[in-house]
Amino acid sequence: MFDQLFIGGLATGCVYAVVGLGFTLVYRTLRMVNFAQGHVFMAGAFLGLVIAERVHLPALPLLLVVGAVAFVLGMVLERVVFRRLYHNHEVFIVGSIGLGIVLMNGVRVFFPEPVPFPKVFGSEVVQIGTARFQEGYLWVVLSTLVLVVLLHAMFTFTRTGRALRAVAADAEIAGTVGVNVKRAIALTFGLSFAVAAIAGVLIGPLYFVSFDMGDMVGLKAFSAAVFGGINSIPGTILGGLVIGVLENFAGGYISSAYKDLVAFVILLVMLVWRPTGLLGRETPVKV
Repeated sequence: MFDQLFIGGLATGCVYAVVGLGFTLVYRTLRMVNFAQGHVFMAGAFLGLVIAERVHLPALPLLLVVGAVAFVLGMVLERVVFRRLYHNHEVFIVGSIGLGIVLMNGVRVFFPEPVPFPKVFGSEVVQIGTARFQEGYLWVVLSTLVLVVLLHAMFTFTRTGRALRAVAADAEIAGTVGVNVKRAIALTFGLSFAVAAIAGVLIGPLYFVSFDMGDMVGLKAFSAAVFGGINSIPGTILGGLVIGVLENFAGGYISSAYKDLVAFVILLVMLVWRPTGLLGRETPVKV
């Protein structure tokens, strides 16, 4: 039972970590929280559903197409919506919540009831030790690993990645040395939308997808980001994995009624004990 719960929790934690990366990417750049992230995750799942049913793409091309569409959508929405909200943190938060509601209800018009996702990752059962699970769980874990490695490589070895890091460190100074700050912020939103949408496709074949699936996942992903350190990419990944595994253990060993409670208990404890998160750093306040 332990193996089964651990592997299931690891896969779920990977989803929280990937969606949480979207929170972290935007926060590092703007010091603001995009609460539409969970609904972008949901929209990505439905986009993958429609493409898989209409075009019948294999798993890897499907992930790439959904990620590319979400990336472009994120850049467009940054230009049309978010850029007008930067002047005030509270306005930004309310605006992002409003955008999430628009996305959710837009999907609700076409999919008012939960629907099954095509088994694009296969339906074979894999056994590791005493645990038996669908091979889709392996896709979730391996895809998360590949995504994290690619992001690390981009931020470390590419000119664009270094520009994004410079803007995250200090946008004003980055602008004075030739970095296009507006473009960097748009790219950040594109990346945050892309990773969330890919997470939606990864989790879709394991469960039914519904228009409200982003509510709880978004909150748990935010909890993961805060737990690990919302300005730390490794911290967010660690936070997602810890919350995913612990909530699965709570559901298996205590009661499924308490499964959703774990993430929020961890969030409250971390906010009291260490507000910067496990691997987070104090964010300097400019005056």
